This record gives sequence, structure tokens and C-alpha cells, in this order.
Amino acid sequence: MRMTSQRKSILNLLSKTAQPKSAEMIFEELPNHTMNLSTVYRSLDTFFAQGIISKSTMQNTSYYYINQKNHHHYMICLGCQKMYEMDCHLDHIAQDAANEHHFKITHHDMTVYGYCADCQQKNIEK
Repeated sequence: MRMTSQRKSILNLLSKTAQPKSAEMIFEELPNHTMNLSTVYRSLDTFFAQGIISKSTMQNTSYYYINQKNHHHYMICLGCQKMYEMDCHLDHIAQDAANEHHFKITHHDMTVYGYCADCQQKNIEK
């Protein structure tokens, strides 16, 4: 994979944020719209295929984040859309299943959906 200045800009933006971002959010945050949205999508697809980033999907929108040494997943509130990071405890389970089926895992993703404490309280008060 060739690291173009456009790809560097996208990775730099993702590395500076704690929350996952959609392609549209990344596009809006790029200085002076230095590339078009399709370039952002293509770059994100390349990074995902290379294992540099991961993604979670909510309401038909993918949110991307840099892979870190401490692999993690997200819980997403269906009420306020807030994302909560959670540690991954699936690695050994996935690897055991892969070994059993002679399967080579390239990556995995898990997103948990539900309601945060604030949204649960709002639903009770209704």
C-alpha cells in the first residue's frame, strides 16, 4: 500500500480522536476539503483491508477508528448515539473456533447496541 499525503491526512485525523468517525465526519474535518468524499471512502476501505483501522456500523453508517494494541469494541446507545469503548475478550474464543475449522482470521468486529443509563432513565420518566 502506498502512503499518499491524502491517506496520511486521514490517518492523522483518526489518530487524534478518541471516538470513531464516519467517512462524512472525516471529510468535513479535512482542511479545505483537500480531497473528495470518494477518496476518503476508498482510503478507509484500503486501511480496513490492511488491518490498520476497524469499523463499527450503526444505522447503516460505518464509523472508523485506528486499531490499537489493546483491541477493543464499542457499545452504542440507540437513544443518544453515544459510543462506549469496551475491552475485547473474544480473541481466544475466535482463535479456538478458527483452529477447529482451519480458518485464518484477519480481523473481527463486535458492536453492542442498547441504552445508556441516561437514556434508560429518560424512558422510565416518560
